[in-house]
Amino acid sequence: MNKEKNVMEYYDKYWLDVNKDKQEKSDLRDYEEEAREYVFDFLKKHFISLRNKNVLEIGPGRGYDVLEFAKNNAKVIAIDISKNSLNSTNELLKTNKLSKNVRLIEMDANNLKFKKNQFDIIFILSTLMHLNHSKVIKKCIEILKNNGVLVSIEPINENILIKIYRKIFSDFEKLNPNYLKYKDLISISKFFNKSYIKVFYLFSFLSLIFRENKFLYKISSKFLKILEKSLLKIFPSLEKKCWLSASIFIK
Repeated sequence: MNKEKNVMEYYDKYWLDVNKDKQEKSDLRDYEEEAREYVFDFLKKHFISLRNKNVLEIGPGRGYDVLEFAKNNAKVIAIDISKNSLNSTNELLKTNKLSKNVRLIEMDANNLKFKKNQFDIIFILSTLMHLNHSKVIKKCIEILKNNGVLVSIEPINENILIKIYRKIFSDFEKLNPNYLKYKDLISISKFFNKSYIKVFYLFSFLSLIFRENKFLYKISSKFLKILEKSLLKIFPSLEKKCWLSASIFIK
């Protein structure tokens, strides 16, 4: 079985309604809020308004970021290799009555089929690790407008603690994801006019161990995030060892 088919079958099963409990447990939106806020704040400042901006999201998951763009009156196309991911996104949009300016397309991101200079924004969250990222980035540059923005929020693979955490707790390891390294982000940045690479979470992800206990999780997450921020200010070279990257590349 090739990797694309393996990924498609895994996520088609993962995004079934019967697996909503599993989806909730692996959903890190609450933990990753700083990375998302950083990205959306940047986009709103860069474009002044997201109204009528043409957005492509690759791998929308449950559709929360598609919903965020729709709330800001952007025109969104979301693609996924998993039809059940698109179904989940569609349900979320219908519940919020925001389906009007959104198109959902079943498509393999390794073979993007869009026109040159079509999009103002391309948004990718935790998806490049399943793709031929060099090929996908090259195509993204082609379909982005001048001054358009590619946003990539991706886990990176240079932290020994997260490697251990993944081995013990992550169900995604069976897909053999090709996690990016910090040097990969630097290499990608060379193809753009401007780039901003910000990293998050050196060791605070250890609080995820306590997610079943809301009180312990909230307290430990807050404490560890404060502690790691202080440590990163003192030792900025440790940034390369952080777990999550939020990269903004401007064409």
